[in-house]
Amino acid sequence: MRPYVAPIERRTGRDYLLLDFNERTIPPHPLVLEEISKYINKGNLQLYPEYGDLNEVIADYVGVGPQEVIPTVGGDQAIDIVTRALAKDGDTVIIPRPTFAMLEQAARIQGASIVSPRYRGSNLEFPFDEVMQDIKPEVKLVVICNPNNPTGTPVPKEQIKLIIERASEVNSGVLVDEAYHEFAPELTAIDLLANYSNLFVIRSFAKTLGVPSLRAGLVASQKQNIEELKKIRGPYDVNMPASAAMKALRHQTVRDDIKKYVDEVMKVSKPMLEDFYRKNGIKFFPSSAGFHLLEEPGLYDFLRQKEGQRILIRPRSDPPGTVRVSLGTREDTEKYIEALQEYLQANK
Repeated sequence: MRPYVAPIERRTGRDYLLLDFNERTIPPHPLVLEEISKYINKGNLQLYPEYGDLNEVIADYVGVGPQEVIPTVGGDQAIDIVTRALAKDGDTVIIPRPTFAMLEQAARIQGASIVSPRYRGSNLEFPFDEVMQDIKPEVKLVVICNPNNPTGTPVPKEQIKLIIERASEVNSGVLVDEAYHEFAPELTAIDLLANYSNLFVIRSFAKTLGVPSLRAGLVASQKQNIEELKKIRGPYDVNMPASAAMKALRHQTVRDDIKKYVDEVMKVSKPMLEDFYRKNGIKFFPSSAGFHLLEEPGLYDFLRQKEGQRILIRPRSDPPGTVRVSLGTREDTEKYIEALQEYLQANK
């Protein structure tokens, strides 16, 4: 085991355009900040959390019943408690690779063996046939990131359904990580929960609500599964500022703001950037999320050291020779394209 070390220190407080961690590139809606401030100004920081109607608010946002969700300390804890509930030392977990590192980290902590069919082909397609073949009696958990990070690959809902059904035959659970759900809502497996007791869907409020610093996420599953997860997650794990931020989703204007941001990312910035990539011969992989994976390994150092507006993107070792670049607002994209032009001129 090695700790998961993200290159995240010393990013803030400098003149960086941050396109490295798939964060929302603008502050949260004012009502989110207002809800957080209301709690802090109450003078209750010395008291243990009381969550009130948090479950009702997030369940309504997701589209399930209040007893079918459990709030978590970000998506990472959601991954952790589902993995701890289903996998133990010596079990097998299927996690297609490359994907979000914490998915494998959680399985390794449990001492599970990991089977890793690979995304492959010119567009890094999901290895559906291999996953289906790998689901055997010793498998206790199948993990799918949809859309996948870092490739942006979508997994069609029909394939998700077939995997769930096959996993059910061998008493295996299926965890679908939907951290980037708002960017590709048509892919969600939430509507399958009613029919499949072995399905767990996780969500994050980091990407579009804009509160990754508070660590807010959830797991959605059938009621009996949520009751089991409550035995693993601590009773006070979710902090109250995070709870207040999630409760801001009761306001339709906050939900509208999320949609407005996503629309700008996916309908303005994404096509603008993909057009630039194509015209300039930059190899990128099709993405259903708010980021792209590029085959431009030299881009990371160039953007980080560039005079004027420095930009941070994420270098990747898997696939080798790639970088992941977050999408932001139109203004962010215009700054990034200007820097890309300089990079191309310097590398002619």
